[in-house]
Amino acid sequence: MQFDTLFDAFVVMLALVGSAVWFRRRNVIQDREQGVFARLVTDFALPALIFANLSSEPFRIQNFELALVLFLSIATVMVTAWLAGRWMRLERPVLGSVILVSGVGSTSTLGYSLLQNIYGDNAEIMSQLVVMGEIGVILPLFTVGVAIASYFGENDGQGPTVGDAFLTFLRSPIFLAFVLGVLASAIGLPKDNRVVALLDDFLGIASASLTFLVAFTIGLMLRPIAIGQLAGLVLLVCALKLILEPVVAGSFAFALGLADFQHDILVVEAAMPSGALAAVIAARYGCDSAIASALLVATFVLSLFALPLIGYLAL
Repeated sequence: MQFDTLFDAFVVMLALVGSAVWFRRRNVIQDREQGVFARLVTDFALPALIFANLSSEPFRIQNFELALVLFLSIATVMVTAWLAGRWMRLERPVLGSVILVSGVGSTSTLGYSLLQNIYGDNAEIMSQLVVMGEIGVILPLFTVGVAIASYFGENDGQGPTVGDAFLTFLRSPIFLAFVLGVLASAIGLPKDNRVVALLDDFLGIASASLTFLVAFTIGLMLRPIAIGQLAGLVLLVCALKLILEPVVAGSFAFALGLADFQHDILVVEAAMPSGALAAVIAARYGCDSAIASALLVATFVLSLFALPLIGYLAL
């Protein structure tokens, strides 16, 4: 993957985010509508993208290789965040938030959007990307991530359990699209069937809306943050999420001798800013929600500078 292609996709995304901010300031879009855009991403556009790409290509067990590499990269960063937080003597709820937002990125939202603009016509690559995101990030987040948040949180056993969160994930449109996409891939949908052709057209249009919806969700989310009050944590989390994680992922890819395109998508996905789901889970299970939200926004802002730099140096 050429850096110029990634840079062009990032500029388009940045322009859409800027449009959302401008519309918000003009009161064309209200802050309360952020939830609507976010739900359209997770319940409509993202499931359509997942099903479309998985169902169009034969499912291969080798696709799990990228998922494992990304998971190991995230785990490495989380352990580093835990060690750094212990050294900084962070309180448990703060440390839990730092661990989650340092490791878990917006793989299934911003990452898919950027790489869809680059590889959208290559169903095989997009299929590998979907498996990497769902198995390497989303599934561990709703299991290991929930366990971490529960351990460091201060909910005293109140609220949903790890099992509740996992069942919620199993019922989500994202997971259902993943399962149905794998089944459709195994069965093989007849491409000459008119109904299947209409379904492909529908899924193509729905998938194409992901970039727009993600950009507007980010634009409505961005807020000024008091970096001076959180300077140490901001520097720590951004260094871990935006620099260390893509370096670790790229190193794993090189050591395993993965193909160039696999190395590229691993680095880009690992360099994504913190994922909103990480902050949501941190808040739900008693970690410091204010810290998690502020650090989430900080990684998005600084990724505007870090991602092009990572792309230039690593791709």
